[in-house]
Amino acid sequence: MSHTRTTIGLLLVGAMLIGAASGCGSKSKSDEKAVATDNQAVVSAGQSEPQVDASKQKQTIHVYLTDEDLTVLVDQSREIEYDTDQEKISAALEALQSQGEGNAVSLWSKVEVLSSAIKDGAVTINLHLPEGSRLGAPGEVMAIESLKKTLFQFDDVQSIELLVDGEAVDSLMGHEELPHPIVK
Repeated sequence: MSHTRTTIGLLLVGAMLIGAASGCGSKSKSDEKAVATDNQAVVSAGQSEPQVDASKQKQTIHVYLTDEDLTVLVDQSREIEYDTDQEKISAALEALQSQGEGNAVSLWSKVEVLSSAIKDGAVTINLHLPEGSRLGAPGEVMAIESLKKTLFQFDDVQSIELLVDGEAVDSLMGHEELPHPIVK
């Protein structure tokens, strides 16, 4: 009889251990589902609202704008954030397109940057020039100069290839000859 009680006791303990182990497993799976759901929520939230990533590098750069009369370049500082060299170039181009403080005006604000890439120190920028983005000869010279000064401040940028709608053109806006590539 005591042997029967011991056997029944061991079976009960074994059943409780099996039950507890299976309960922990299902809890773990539900935790994994909750984490997956939380990650999906972060991705969805990230699509509508960009989240600041503390690991991004921050750098204060110089962007070159012009005065209202298009007579001189105006140096202004902007802070950019990036993870990669590609993001650094994109952030610098966005900063170059932003309006300036005071009377400073962006020469690139109406230009559409279709794409940009950097490889082995060579930056390639594909642009689209919609109506109203083309400048006269002095404005074109200043626009190219502002781009050069903005991008050549980075040690890793050695040349800039400008394309208009995917093609290398003789002149950016029809007035000045455009070298391919523009070198530092």
